[in-house]
Amino acid sequence: MLMKKTVIITLLVALPVLAADLDGLYLGQKPPGKTPELFAPGIVSKKNSKTHCLAVSPKGDEMFFTTGSGWPLSKIMHVKKLGDGWSPAEPAAFLKNDWATQPAFSPDGRYLYFSSSRGQSDIRLYSIWRCKKIGEGWSEPENVITMSDDKIMEFHPSVDRDGSVYFLRWDFPNQTGDLYVAKASGDKLAEPVKLNAPISTEFNEVRPTVDPLGRYLLFVSDRPGGCGGDDVYVCFKNTDGTWSAPRNLGPDLNTAGDDDVPTISPDGRYWFFEKNNDIYWRESPLLPPTRP
Repeated sequence: MLMKKTVIITLLVALPVLAADLDGLYLGQKPPGKTPELFAPGIVSKKNSKTHCLAVSPKGDEMFFTTGSGWPLSKIMHVKKLGDGWSPAEPAAFLKNDWATQPAFSPDGRYLYFSSSRGQSDIRLYSIWRCKKIGEGWSEPENVITMSDDKIMEFHPSVDRDGSVYFLRWDFPNQTGDLYVAKASGDKLAEPVKLNAPISTEFNEVRPTVDPLGRYLLFVSDRPGGCGGDDVYVCFKNTDGTWSAPRNLGPDLNTAGDDDVPTISPDGRYWFFEKNNDIYWRESPLLPPTRP
C-alpha cells in the first residue's frame, strides 16, 4: 500500500444557485417508497448522460456522483446546498482534469474517497484516493491505497463507521475481482487484507458497499446459485464483528441479467442505484426488522 503525504489546500468555488424550490434534503424531492423513482431528473439524472454512484454527505448538504461514457472516461460531479437552493452539477474542483469514479463519504463526513487514475500516464490505472473536508471546501487528493502490481486496480471504496475502507481489487489481465479491507488506524489505513471465506470464493466478488450504520455489507458476485448473471448479495455484521455468510437478495431485487450494487443514504433509509444510465432511488429493503 502506498501512503502519500500531500499539502492540504482548501478548494472553494463560487457556484451559482439553482431555484429556491429545490430547498431541503435530496434537492427538495419527496422520498420514495418501495417503488424505484428517478433521482433529481434534469439535475443529477439527465438525458444523454450516464450517471451512477451517488454519494450523499452525512449532513445532506453535498452530493457527488459519477458521469461519463464509462470507465476509464469517468468524471465526478458535485452539487452543494447554498442558502435556499442548490448549486448546479459541476465537475469536482479538487479533481481538475483527472478521470475519477465512485465517490464515497466516510460516515463522519471528514473524508471523501474515490477511485482515480490521477497522475497516471495510463488512464486505466485506477487506485483509491481521498480528500479531507476543511471548512466549506476539500483538500488536495491523497493516494491512500495502491497495490504493488501496476496491472492491479482498486475501485469502489466504501467506508465503515470505524473508518475502515472496503474496496474492489481488480486483476486486469485475468479479469477477476476480490474484496479487500484496509482497517483504520487513526487517520491512517493499515495494509489491505482480502476478506475471508465465505465472502471470498473462486468466483468474482466486486463492488462492496457498507451500510453507514455498520449493519450489513452488500457486494456483487457471479457465484453459482443466483438469479442469473451478476447478483447482489448481503452479509450482516455479527455481534463479534465478523460478517455472516452471504445471502442472495433474491428475485425481488436481482434479475436474470447483471445487477449492480446500490449506494446507501447516510441514515440507511434509501438505496441509490443505476438503471437505464440514470440514478434511481427507493426505500431500503433492509430496514429493521429484516435479518432472519
